[in-house]
Amino acid sequence: MTPPFPFFPAEHIAVLSGREVIGDGLIKFPFVRALRAAWPQATLHWVTAQGDTVYASALRETAAPFLNEIHVQPPWLIGGADRGAPPPPFDLVIDTRGRWRPVLAARLRLPHKLFIAPAMRYLFSDRRPPLFSPTPPSLIAQLRQTIELAAGFVPAVTARLPASPLMLSKARRILPEGQIYVGFAPGAGNTIKKWPLENFEKVAKLQVRMNRIPVFLLGPQEMDLYDALFRAIPEAVFPLQAFDVWGGRTISVEQTLALGHCLDLAVVNDSGTSHMLAAVDCPLISLFGPTNARKFAPHVSQGTILCAQDFGSTAMLAIPPEAVHEAINHAIMAQGKV
Repeated sequence: MTPPFPFFPAEHIAVLSGREVIGDGLIKFPFVRALRAAWPQATLHWVTAQGDTVYASALRETAAPFLNEIHVQPPWLIGGADRGAPPPPFDLVIDTRGRWRPVLAARLRLPHKLFIAPAMRYLFSDRRPPLFSPTPPSLIAQLRQTIELAAGFVPAVTARLPASPLMLSKARRILPEGQIYVGFAPGAGNTIKKWPLENFEKVAKLQVRMNRIPVFLLGPQEMDLYDALFRAIPEAVFPLQAFDVWGGRTISVEQTLALGHCLDLAVVNDSGTSHMLAAVDCPLISLFGPTNARKFAPHVSQGTILCAQDFGSTAMLAIPPEAVHEAINHAIMAQGKV
């Protein structure tokens, strides 16, 4: 089948965004990997206009193999009286921002040979999808569409994001092979996206009866849950709190990525942790309530989405523990395990 557009042989590529906190950065990471796969020899510049990006901080080591340069609010993009040095001579500019005014300003301001931007249904873009084609439902699908317009195809990036060998060896000390580990990530950035803690407890206890090991991933914001969960489920493991193994009390993204390689499956809310685990293709049971599962669900090769709307409400508590337990069992059996 002939691609809709010919491959554009870019040597210098700029991706423009607003900013990325941890959840944004993880959601966009499949897009970053696909960019690198499409143009393996290009210099990739990630450029923010409104603030910092985790690709320069918490995800710096993870992003380093894919992104060559990171520019945080460079004067040559955001404008002002003193724009400093001129922008690099980009071949391809992909502007992922949704507002048309800054997109138009970037098109006029930045040197480029090809400009791709989804804003206003690709009004300012040199290439655009067919006029009446539907907008892709998920954010990552929308981003991948920009690659297709420039490259003529979207690389199939299916391999698990590798974990640091050092981190993976430490994770395996905590979760040695030979057991079935079911992860539980009860946190989320917003209370309305959290499934009730007592439901996580109930499902974890049911998993213990199945001779599986519950593994609770508690980040810095969930430390207040540790004592109650430790008492309620003595069989559970709390790997991010194994500070003696990690060699410090700082909890990092790299630790969670390594643990994702060791889990057989995880139950997650709509959260940053869900996208950390998705980055290493950990099988997931994703729980959604008021947020849009079609848009924000993590992309994994083996995943199940349970929405509160399917049980008559937008509130997370509408999702019954029995449905989650059943979904776990089906997913584990699909892996040929019991």
